[in-house]
Amino acid sequence: ASQFEDAHDLLFRRWATKKAGGSTKNNRDSLPKMLGVKKLGGQHVIPGNIIVRQRGTRFRYGEGVGIGRDHTLYALIEGHVKFQWNNVTKRQTVSVLPPGKFGDVCHHKALEARSFNQMDKAMGYLGLAKYAYSHAGDEMVQGFEKVKEAAAKIQQRATKKNLELQAPTPNVAVPEP
Repeated sequence: ASQFEDAHDLLFRRWATKKAGGSTKNNRDSLPKMLGVKKLGGQHVIPGNIIVRQRGTRFRYGEGVGIGRDHTLYALIEGHVKFQWNNVTKRQTVSVLPPGKFGDVCHHKALEARSFNQMDKAMGYLGLAKYAYSHAGDEMVQGFEKVKEAAAKIQQRATKKNLELQAPTPNVAVPEP
């Protein structure tokens, strides 16, 4: 090898302009699966509405609820969602109650809260009961009467115990057909 060839080789040699980076193995990500509770307790649902999307049976299905093959819980009937804790299975059960039945449950909870002098909580339950009875069809008028009587009892107890109500009294005027 002559001097000329060595100089020529150095002049025209291509040097690396960037260090070799190698390859990465963990450079992938999957799309989000959008799991979780879609309808909360007390919300109105119609048949087919998805209530919970889950992997496995973290939530069990109860009355008025179906389960898909991917364990999605969905409403089978029109009504209101109710979550209950089951001490035996240590899991929550999701049910859909018809509006009249849900109104009765809320009415009962309002009277229970009143017995513990929790007047604002009782008024909140009465508001839920009024909302449920407004979807109940034939049971609406009787339900509104129950709510009106319970609201009067709660206000009477509050004045008797000198308690100031923060929650508004539900307006239970029956709409004209």
